[in-house]
Amino acid sequence: MTLSLRIALAAMASASLIVVAQMVALDTDASLYLSFGEESLETLEYGRARLGDVYVKPNLGHDGRLFYIAAHDPLLLDADQFHELVERPVYRAQRVLLPAVAAPALLLGDWPLVWWMLIINLVSIGAGTFVTARIAEHLGLSPWLGLAFAANPGIWAELNAGGSGALAWALASAAILALLRGRPTWSVAFLTAAALSREAMLLVAIGLAAATWRSDRRRAAWLAALPIGVALAWGLYVRVRLGEPVWATESRELAAPFVGLLDAAREWIDQSDPVRAAVAGLYLVLGVRVLQLARSTRHLIGWAVAGFALIIPFLSGVVWFDIWDITRALLPLVTGLVLLAGLDPARPDSR
Repeated sequence: MTLSLRIALAAMASASLIVVAQMVALDTDASLYLSFGEESLETLEYGRARLGDVYVKPNLGHDGRLFYIAAHDPLLLDADQFHELVERPVYRAQRVLLPAVAAPALLLGDWPLVWWMLIINLVSIGAGTFVTARIAEHLGLSPWLGLAFAANPGIWAELNAGGSGALAWALASAAILALLRGRPTWSVAFLTAAALSREAMLLVAIGLAAATWRSDRRRAAWLAALPIGVALAWGLYVRVRLGEPVWATESRELAAPFVGLLDAAREWIDQSDPVRAAVAGLYLVLGVRVLQLARSTRHLIGWAVAGFALIIPFLSGVVWFDIWDITRALLPLVTGLVLLAGLDPARPDSR
């Protein structure tokens, strides 16, 4: 067993132990990670009708409850019910991979589906750690840097919300590794799957395409065109099934440059919340540092994650205000920073 695999298995086991400890501490079960919210009565009733007693979080809840609903109908065959139960249905339905992968568990019942969704996220943490460790080894760095995936705050935010970010970033990381190893077909396949898990991963596809444009324009075109084309095709299907115009986005995550940050700053001041402000400041610095390292190393990794630094000015106040939301939105930056720092030509031991 390779060191990379041992590190990945240890990361997945540690994540599993933390998950079990959370469930024991709250005297609950895997419904904790469905993130049903007390203010979203329709989805809560939907969950209780199928599962009985479920853990209920404050406010509206998070992504897990919506992926749970989507897993019952990933192809949107009952568009009316999807409209009734899911806020921003177009936006949510575009992220089809997690519910599609989870859906077969329904053959065994609704509770197996709940546990399977949690297992998918835990396996994603292990797989992402393994892939990141292999990337580090490929770059001549220590495989222990694979923990930059598992220790990423955004990964834990995704796990606790029941989101698809861990799966999406693991797939995008696999695409980076495949391209480093000279396997562009696999890279395109992983990028396409990542985009169907979370559309923001198209930034990775575009970055990798830009990185290879000078050396191989045909390969670069495929790296960007197929993931974008499949995501657009699925998005068109979603809009047709839901009876929405083709230009509908329902996104609240983007705004005019720096408007979102200013809006969030007003909220932090009004609520005397220096912690959220400090985390936002940290991610601003992180984004700047990633761009600096991407420029100095000129490596594929930098191209892959630079897009997430470049969108920082355009994130909305909704994203900036909450600590967990900003870590999720900029998830790849933490992992990318660690790898790029190892490659920094300014380091005495840089390879």
